[in-house]
Amino acid sequence: MPPPPTGQPDPKRMRRALMRWFDGNRRDLPWRGTRDPWAVLVSEVMLQQTTVAAVTPYYERFLARWPTPADLAVAETDELLSAWAGLGYYRRAHMLKDAAAVLADEVPGDAAGWRALPGVGDYTAAAVASIAFDEPVAAVDGNVERVVSRLWAIAGDPRKAAGKRAVREAAQALLDPERPGDANQAAMELGATVCKPRNPDCPRCPLRSGCRALALGEPTRFPELPARAKTTPVARLAAVVVARGKVLLARRDEAPNAGFLELPHVDLPSEHVDASGAPRAAAGDLGARLATHLRDAHGLVVRVGEPLPPHRHAITRWRIRVHPFRCSLSSGRVAAPLAWTSPRDGRPTTTATRRILAASLPELFRTESPAP
Repeated sequence: MPPPPTGQPDPKRMRRALMRWFDGNRRDLPWRGTRDPWAVLVSEVMLQQTTVAAVTPYYERFLARWPTPADLAVAETDELLSAWAGLGYYRRAHMLKDAAAVLADEVPGDAAGWRALPGVGDYTAAAVASIAFDEPVAAVDGNVERVVSRLWAIAGDPRKAAGKRAVREAAQALLDPERPGDANQAAMELGATVCKPRNPDCPRCPLRSGCRALALGEPTRFPELPARAKTTPVARLAAVVVARGKVLLARRDEAPNAGFLELPHVDLPSEHVDASGAPRAAAGDLGARLATHLRDAHGLVVRVGEPLPPHRHAITRWRIRVHPFRCSLSSGRVAAPLAWTSPRDGRPTTTATRRILAASLPELFRTESPAP
């Protein structure tokens, strides 16, 4: 390894080193190699807060189904959400459809035009403009922020105005103006595969000879992000009501997962939940609380049976433990937002609900039965 640097990194030398590394180490990803702005937009929106491995099959299916913005602009929302189910952060799907409605009429040619689209921020606008139109503008995501923060040892919170400005200027300095699309992808690739948040592989980094954070002996100190908010445990009691092959689901009308179907449920107050998210009450008391909720909120009288295997998942800072109960409907009229649904009918259903039903009632995924 070369000796630690004594001054600031030379942007031109770092640029050349980064592009040489990228040309020899880039991953073969399905969205690499395309300059179609719609395909680039779809990939960038899907990759927000989602791993490459998770996105790859969705990306290919999505473009096969909606190859142009005009195709998505006229799609039914339920159809879109069903195709997006499992990717999470479903607000992205709604915003992508809104952007498609604009793109169906006119495709902007620069970052400023893309930034004006619904749901498109600075990063996505820069990524599309640089990859599809060769505009030399840096696209700063979490990976790029980490790379340049370490390379220049940028002090301060990069999410505040001064830190954000310093990071953006550094990213722009690192950008190869002759290959801006590749340069943005190279910086992202380096952050994703080498300059990782924990245990960065500094000996393999093409920028190590100029890295100020490495010279200081503390690369993981940068970027200087504030401590994450503590997660909050939530216990959710869910009713699994089945009748002749159909299951009773409720449509959410608020984020997250707005527009998706889920098991009717009630959340326990925080004082009734321990630090792990487990309810403090006995199963019988929980069942009674669930029955009361279904009666008061939906006018349904249900008989609560045995508890089913619990399910855990997380949404932003919430750690949710779902406790489903097998129930049967005694009386009451099923009305919106509730509806009888088959798990196989393709309607958008939350991942937690699909997993609970698949684990506890696998027969619903194998056979069809008449509607109740």
